[in-house]
Amino acid sequence: RMFGLAHRFPPVKRLTSVAAPVLRRLSYDIEQSCHLVIYYEGKGHVVVQQDSPSERVFSVRLGAEAPLMNTCSGHLLLAFADQVTRQRMLSRIPDNHPKADNDVDKMLKKVLTQGYENIRSAQAQGIQDIGYPVFDHLNETVAALIVPFFEYIDGSHPTSPSDAHIAIKQAALDISYALGYQKN
Repeated sequence: RMFGLAHRFPPVKRLTSVAAPVLRRLSYDIEQSCHLVIYYEGKGHVVVQQDSPSERVFSVRLGAEAPLMNTCSGHLLLAFADQVTRQRMLSRIPDNHPKADNDVDKMLKKVLTQGYENIRSAQAQGIQDIGYPVFDHLNETVAALIVPFFEYIDGSHPTSPSDAHIAIKQAALDISYALGYQKN
């Protein structure tokens, strides 16, 4: 029900309409699934999802929740939030989600310095989560674009993680520019 309500609000509706074709293009270009996560009430929520066109697919379902503390999307949403918003986000983490540890400041600094996050998935073996922030017309982070990247052991997949980074970064910028973002 909450997921349905969230999609009725114009900002989420605009985000999903702008992002859907970009995610479709990205998934076809890199042959990986991708999704967009927004922050709401102490956790991330997948609001747009695109499966890979490949026969082998690893994806996160539309509407899935993502903890803030041990996920690529959570790290991005926290790192690119202003200090006041970040503190509010941290204070609203549900009791059943992982809590902040002593390395939060280190993680935030790393993500901000890199401009992206790239971590091993805490939920699935063999998945490398690659993500970039998506900004709006106020230059505020509105979402995290995530690719749960996995390599094919038979060597049949033509896209390397470094090539994927380039495509994911461009897709995040394309969505951001469509939302009115102006790079400083």
